[in-house]
Amino acid sequence: MKIIFLDIDGVLNCNKSTSQINGMLGIDDDKVKRLKEIVDKTGAKIVLVSTWKEDWIADPTKKYEQNEIGDYLDRKMKRQGLRILDKTENRYNGIYMSRGEGILHYLDTHKVSKFVILDDCQFDYDGCNLTLNYVKTSMNNGLTPRHVDLAIQILNG
Repeated sequence: MKIIFLDIDGVLNCNKSTSQINGMLGIDDDKVKRLKEIVDKTGAKIVLVSTWKEDWIADPTKKYEQNEIGDYLDRKMKRQGLRILDKTENRYNGIYMSRGEGILHYLDTHKVSKFVILDDCQFDYDGCNLTLNYVKTSMNNGLTPRHVDLAIQILNG
């Protein structure tokens, strides 16, 4: 299985974004369309690494517990025919994991053949040896066509 580890802020929105949800930056449809291009050309599934994951519930039988931000995220994805498969964990055996460690834990506990990380912040990706699979976006522009091409190359390469 191919996985896109997805951040939201700085990837699906940027400083120029005009949409909002609960007083914070919303998600740009054009950037979700670019994410869909990656999914369509690679068959990859989406796993959230973003802080938005705190508002999103993976279990379809518990979606009624999800708040407005999680519902908004699902709606934005669904409009482009996308769905989020899962999210990384913040803790394992009671111990806090960094973003990179959360990705490594996901890779250790799931059958992932190839993956890419779409994020505007580097976090601890160097220390976790994840930089070869990292596509750095920016809060200035979010997900661009160049990032799409790089992600497809990583997933299909």
